[in-house]
Amino acid sequence: MNLYTRTFSVLKPYWKQLVIASGSAALHAIFSGLLVWMFGPLLMVLFQIDSPVSGTTETVSPDVVNQVSSTLSGIKGVINDWINQIVVADSRRDMLANFCWLALSIVIAKNVFLYLQGFFMAFVQQSVIRSFRNRLFEKYQRLSLGYFHRRQTGQIISRVTNDVMVLNDAIDIGFNRLVTDSVMVIVLSSFLFILSWKLTLLSMIVMPVVFGFIWFVGRKLRKYSARSQEKMADVNSILEEVINNIRIVKAFSMEQFEIRKFFRATSEFFKALLRMTRIRHLASPINDTLATLAGVFILLYAGVRIIEGTGELTAGDFMTFVVAMLSLIKPVKSLSQVHIKVQEGMAAAERVFEVLDAAEDIQEQSQPRILETFQDSICYELISFAYNKNEPVLSDISFDVKCGEVVAIVGPSGAGKSTLLDLLPRFYDPDKGRISIDDHDIRTMSLRSLRGLMGIVTQETYLFNDTIRNNIAYGSNGMATDRVIEAATMANAHEFISEFEDGYDTLVGNRGVMLSGGQRQRIAIARALLKDPQVLIFDEATSALDTESELLVQEAIDRLMTNRTVLVIAHRLSTIKNADRILVIDKGHIVELGNHAELLSQNGLYRKLYDMQFREEQ
Repeated sequence: MNLYTRTFSVLKPYWKQLVIASGSAALHAIFSGLLVWMFGPLLMVLFQIDSPVSGTTETVSPDVVNQVSSTLSGIKGVINDWINQIVVADSRRDMLANFCWLALSIVIAKNVFLYLQGFFMAFVQQSVIRSFRNRLFEKYQRLSLGYFHRRQTGQIISRVTNDVMVLNDAIDIGFNRLVTDSVMVIVLSSFLFILSWKLTLLSMIVMPVVFGFIWFVGRKLRKYSARSQEKMADVNSILEEVINNIRIVKAFSMEQFEIRKFFRATSEFFKALLRMTRIRHLASPINDTLATLAGVFILLYAGVRIIEGTGELTAGDFMTFVVAMLSLIKPVKSLSQVHIKVQEGMAAAERVFEVLDAAEDIQEQSQPRILETFQDSICYELISFAYNKNEPVLSDISFDVKCGEVVAIVGPSGAGKSTLLDLLPRFYDPDKGRISIDDHDIRTMSLRSLRGLMGIVTQETYLFNDTIRNNIAYGSNGMATDRVIEAATMANAHEFISEFEDGYDTLVGNRGVMLSGGQRQRIAIARALLKDPQVLIFDEATSALDTESELLVQEAIDRLMTNRTVLVIAHRLSTIKNADRILVIDKGHIVELGNHAELLSQNGLYRKLYDMQFREEQ
């Protein structure tokens, strides 16, 4: 679909508001034009200039030019007759009063329609912003983790904030100003043709030059606008990273380094914006100069003829012609900016639709299977996976987990342990092979029911900037308070929560920064307990804790593991010793399989890892 068509198709649900806004804009322009026309008759009244009899026309000639002149003179007569019927009075003072009342009525009507246009167009604008942002956010929820891992957070956020605003500006100008200014140009141009079509055609000689220049500027601006939006995304990325890692920045005294990096990003954005601004603001003075040159030429040409008494226009008509021509400059200049702004918006539209069109690697079938319970086994069958082509992370992995078993996964850093467990809830799909639960391929299951079976606790605990209660009850809307407290108690979290002044209503801060690592981990375990999953996935959940916190968290984990199927990336000896089976992974392959005692006796990689990491815990 054409980019323009696709972008403006978002307006379809708001066609009623657009019709009202466009109609109001057109009426506003018509009344504004009518106000301009009144300058001529008003001049005639003020200075007691006699006008020719209304409706008088020249003798009709078979010559086409004379026919056009005769027709336009007739139209001018009709308009003047209508005004005369309203304002004509016994004295010029009464006529002036009637003119004032007519002008006031026109101004009131003009501004009423201006208000209606602004209100309904604002409704459409804000609806468009909301629509695009909702669609982008919804799309982000459907994209796989891989999409986010390959992109900076600031760039992802920039699509929803900056790009949508730029796109909205283009839509606003494309409809709001386009309708008003187009009608205004049509009305005023019609007046100019009616008053003197010869002078009007003469003044239009400059138009091809103006529009040619506008087209050139529009092409340049689309390119520069895309660059400036990319630079703004870089600024957002650096800002987001520094805020999230502010503790590390301060710990390493890297404030000045980050300041310089941010300054470089804002400087690059400034340069890109300056290039775009230079091109954008070049259009207005050049167009203004060209239009003024045309106006001065017409003023000299027609004015001299009137002074000499050889012109076809009366003084009043000439006054109307001059005012209409001067009034025409603003909407023409405004229309010249429409193409420029739309080109900037199209650059933003390309970036927005790039997200909306991104491939959704994780997809459900049209009628997915709903699995309420897990009863038999989880099977990995010849699983292979790579984040990047020709760089395999997992190769031909096969194993099964019986219902109620605890299976530990160990191996050196980078062996593929976390990736192996990320495949089970379908954060990613394997390149080859399949994973099944109770002999059902997980790709045939609904994501909601699949992930509903599982509770996940990771080494890095993710909490929302909300209350402790809402973090524990996340995903369990309307959960009773006593259930939340029960889960927190089992997770060894109730005691420290009760010590806070606001208890369960305590805000945890961004990413849970107001809590210690052990407290965050116990909140995460309480969250998993409240969900009451049948399958638990632990990813080195205690590796970053001190001894006291580890004991409390391990005790909570032991409660959580009771009567559940558990897959755990092992870090502590106690978890490994208690596992029914241990998978030893190295370079994407299962190299050893057995329980703790069996693997120790084999003197292989597991024994080597054990001697390196766990000897002190014997």
